[in-house]
Amino acid sequence: MKKLFFTLCLGIFGFQNFAQVPYFPKQYICYKTPQNLKIDGKLDEEAWQKASWTTEFVDIEGAKQPLPLQATKAKMLWDDKYLYIAAKLDEKHLWSYQNKKDQVVFLENDFEVFIDPDGDGHDYFELEVNPINNTFDLFLPKSYRNGGDALISWDIKGMKTAVYCHGTVNNPKDEDQFWTVEIAIPFESVGMGLKVPFPKDLSLWRINFSRVEWQHEVKNGKYVRKAKADGTGVLPEYNWVWSPQDAINMHIPDRWGYLIFSDKKVSESPIHYQLPSIETAKRWVWAGYDAQQAFLGKNKIYTSDPSQLGLNWPKEYEVKIEASEHLFMILLKDLTNRKLLTLTQDGRLLVRDL
Repeated sequence: MKKLFFTLCLGIFGFQNFAQVPYFPKQYICYKTPQNLKIDGKLDEEAWQKASWTTEFVDIEGAKQPLPLQATKAKMLWDDKYLYIAAKLDEKHLWSYQNKKDQVVFLENDFEVFIDPDGDGHDYFELEVNPINNTFDLFLPKSYRNGGDALISWDIKGMKTAVYCHGTVNNPKDEDQFWTVEIAIPFESVGMGLKVPFPKDLSLWRINFSRVEWQHEVKNGKYVRKAKADGTGVLPEYNWVWSPQDAINMHIPDRWGYLIFSDKKVSESPIHYQLPSIETAKRWVWAGYDAQQAFLGKNKIYTSDPSQLGLNWPKEYEVKIEASEHLFMILLKDLTNRKLLTLTQDGRLLVRDL
């Protein structure tokens, strides 16, 4: 299984030439739940009823591709112990056969969660859940694009998941309606000893959600992924996400959405929130990272000249690049916030005071 998993990853998680301008990930304000939540997949508590849905998911490449064929949306809550995640996935055909923990769940239809608590592009985790509530969780010290390996043996300790299906699973003779997922992730389980603090009011995490949906056919009374007409394999999956990645690659943490924690109860008046300006500086550094990888692909070497990256760097930033044939470091001084941001070819973003 592990060999198959990494073979799949290597095919789609390499460096790609992204648009050379800063992007604008989506945001979600997560309020506290005033009541205990029973993790049963039904989402019938008052707190869930009052929590806002995200915008409906779009194709992973964003506006480059048509809108998804079926609707998906998510919502979140939190308390002092858990981050709660819920999702509703419209589905005409509920099917899933993988029933062993840590099977590669995305080889069938699933719902996926990606979280980077400190937003540095390293040390993040992924969770996949299928319609029969089988899970696959893994930790990545660094992303696949930087040569990272997934720790599949790692588990989100104390996590609770549940699924509710409005329809019948694995019955090709009828048409179904939807399935809902409910997840409780303990904050103490996601630090991996990395001193990631528990969230507090206005804490900012990076998060994204993905839905993998396969075209299917029925053989011998069983759902299977639909084969290509030429017999060379199966048709590619659909990837529908909350915050678009602009590429068929979920493992680009800097393009995930923003999760903002609020101490207010979900039943209280909503807050008005504006991202700190340092987040714009981070997006410019990541734009430089993407441009460096594109430059390497074209010229077989990194550049130390910021002007060669084709970016219109804002005047409030001082940008310097240290580079050799195989290594680089972007140093961006954010003069407004008195911060120095550094990012290397290894894909870890560090921020410190000037």
